[in-house]
Amino acid sequence: MSVTPDPDSGHRVARAAVLIGLGNVASRILGLVREQVIAALFGATAATSAFRTATRVSTAAYDLLLAGAITSAFVPVFSDYAAAGRTNELSRILSTLLNLTLLGVGAAVALLTVAAPLLVTALGADPAHFDLAVGLTRVALPSIVLLGVAGIHTALLQATRRFALTAFAASVYNVGIILAAVLLSGTIQIYALTVGLILGSALQIVLQLPAWRGLRYQPVIDLGHPGVRLMLRLYLPVFLGMLASYAIVVIDTNLAWRTGEGSVAAMGFATTIIQFPIGLVGAAASLAILPSLSRMAASDPGSEDSPFITLLIGGMKHVLLLVVPIAAMLMVLRHELIGLLFQRAAFDALATQSTAQAFLAYSPQLPFVVIDQLLIAAFYARKDTLTPVLVGVGGAAIYLVVALATVGPLGMPGLALANAVQNSSHAVILYILLARREAAIVSPALGGFLIKVGLGGVLGAVICAFVASWASAALNDSDGAVGRLVTLAAGSAAGLAAYVGLLAALRVRELSLLTSLWARASRRSF
Repeated sequence: MSVTPDPDSGHRVARAAVLIGLGNVASRILGLVREQVIAALFGATAATSAFRTATRVSTAAYDLLLAGAITSAFVPVFSDYAAAGRTNELSRILSTLLNLTLLGVGAAVALLTVAAPLLVTALGADPAHFDLAVGLTRVALPSIVLLGVAGIHTALLQATRRFALTAFAASVYNVGIILAAVLLSGTIQIYALTVGLILGSALQIVLQLPAWRGLRYQPVIDLGHPGVRLMLRLYLPVFLGMLASYAIVVIDTNLAWRTGEGSVAAMGFATTIIQFPIGLVGAAASLAILPSLSRMAASDPGSEDSPFITLLIGGMKHVLLLVVPIAAMLMVLRHELIGLLFQRAAFDALATQSTAQAFLAYSPQLPFVVIDQLLIAAFYARKDTLTPVLVGVGGAAIYLVVALATVGPLGMPGLALANAVQNSSHAVILYILLARREAAIVSPALGGFLIKVGLGGVLGAVICAFVASWASAALNDSDGAVGRLVTLAAGSAAGLAAYVGLLAALRVRELSLLTSLWARASRRSF
């Protein structure tokens, strides 16, 4: 199927990224509120670790059965049929996927519910909290079916470039958890959080029902349809690779329980903060860029001046420009940020310290992960889902080596560091493999850009640390909410100013281009 490159693809991607970025801002803010509610009600305790264990079971099941298929198979195939105007066939494919989800995933959930004790045993929950983790797992599992239905609608909306609703789907998911926690925790304790998973998943479906506009539901399961067969072919290697990845999740959770009953909880809180810039920058860019890359890939040979390569390199530069200063400021100000966000009620100073340790170990991966998401999108657009999977299996092996070497001397932070090394290695290896196919992606201009941004990040971190230390020393209440807020504001503002100032002095073109492009996209998005 030949697709004519869209000359306005850069602006389309920018507009999409703005919408997704706004949705991610709302989602991440509500995600932080969700974590603050969990921290205040339950702290970084064994009960919270049991809940994290339960969600790892349900999340792993959802990712294996459906989530990985959204970007690897659903969006590329939906994009092809939508671009060609083949709405009748698109309706049949969509209906097949929904019916398979309701029947197949529903049956899988029933089996997993029975097997919940075995799953929790593998994840290493301690005996004192084993029954709690099993009970939470069983309540959380039905949310997988609802998330699957919502995910299919998300893929359809993304493929047809209708990003407004998908951008805010995660927000309503978080709203469901927050409402359930606040309203029900007094009566059913931490089980309120798992009820919230179900409520939030249902709200996502309701929000995205307009995805059916112009389409018609059919009570069919057409496994012989070429589009369905292509999806299954694209997703099979992703599924097999995820099996390896979630073997690592099991090992990671098991080892974390062995380092202390609050370790899984602390790692969860740290992950929430890490995911904020990843979702805001990397996920927004990759989701926005995938439909355009998919449409270009059929007719674009990948030459140096091709729209495919231009769009990909531009996306890499822009996400790095944004995420590097964020990573630098977060690493320097981690104690103040975590204390301000979480330290209250059941979440004490010790929990702040352990969460900050996990965060510091996780944080070096930030620039690599946002690039990795774009590289994966590029492979998926070329209908290659096998290569990222094989690299993922190699990354899992890297995690295992690093984790086993560091968990003894470092404890829980060693596991977080192993995760960072795994994800960073995935990005590096994937870039090398893509460069062997798309030689034009190796650009001296990109190398020079990386050096300038790296220097800006180092300078920003140094200035941020100096100003934050000065502000903290000048305040009488540096450990209070006001003191932490002032320290955060002063340090981050100074660090960001230094970063932007150096890049401006070095004449980094993308700095002004990003500002003008996003401003234009914002005006045209509303």
